[in-house]
Amino acid sequence: MLHISVAICTHNPRLDYMSRALDGLKSQTLPVSQWEFLLIDNASEVPVSRSVDLAWHPNARVVVESKLGITSARIRAMREFAGDLLVFLDDDNVMAPDYLQRCSELFAERPDLGAASGCIMPEYEAPPPVWFGPYESWIAVRRITKSAWSNFNDPRSEPVTAGMCLRRTVAEAHVSESVSNPTQYILGSRGSSLLRGEDVALSKIALKRGYTVGQFTQLHLLHLIPKRRVEPEYLFDLYCHLCASGHLISWVDDAGRQPIRLGWRALLRAAYRFVKGNNIQRRLVIEELRGFRLARAIVKDWSGEQRLVTLPQKA
Repeated sequence: MLHISVAICTHNPRLDYMSRALDGLKSQTLPVSQWEFLLIDNASEVPVSRSVDLAWHPNARVVVESKLGITSARIRAMREFAGDLLVFLDDDNVMAPDYLQRCSELFAERPDLGAASGCIMPEYEAPPPVWFGPYESWIAVRRITKSAWSNFNDPRSEPVTAGMCLRRTVAEAHVSESVSNPTQYILGSRGSSLLRGEDVALSKIALKRGYTVGQFTQLHLLHLIPKRRVEPEYLFDLYCHLCASGHLISWVDDAGRQPIRLGWRALLRAAYRFVKGNNIQRRLVIEELRGFRLARAIVKDWSGEQRLVTLPQKA
């Protein structure tokens, strides 16, 4: 049996959602003696330790990560955990009671597997817009009906960090990569930012180490989605940030050596979709271009910060 660590990385959590996430952990069929729990408080305005009781778990602790950013919080979890496997849970995720048991069995049966997530179903506080159905993946909904895995990049098998389980060797490799290539820290949300991409980085690390990655139907998770996250303007802004994240992932893969560019073919495709599309499709084209400009601005700001950090001190 593989020993598991669970980490919730949180910043200013919604407490009713956090309570349900913890209830999901309390209901796990895997005995608490076989898993530890880390609650990573990522620079919350009110310390999470004041509002969360972890006395129910004999091997649980709150770890404060003062550097704001989901990537910083996840890397802190990777430095702290003691298990053979690390499972990331968001503070608005509710695990099925057998989730950890299934993770342990899956990774024991599949030594080739480096990272995995599962079927993620939404619980909407308010119904989303009618047009949003095909785009649910933006908010980490995965209505998978068939397991898929691969040893190459494929959106059908690429796991997401909501409920992601990864091997210790993958976590350790990601920590090492963040040291040798600090551009990794540009990925993911920071505070209220809607940037993403840290899940893609983790998946790529697993693939580089020769593992497969996948999405598996036996892993079930409920994603609690508040009303504000299905408002049209929020969704369009989210899509802009997702597009920016895509550019940033490519930039990170190259360790920041090349500037972010938009090729003429991409511009032609965007122009065609803008002319031929409906109102929603035209708005998405606009957000894609906004995302390109946003990515360039983020890289410029980040590069400036790094130059300030590395400037020699005056005598």
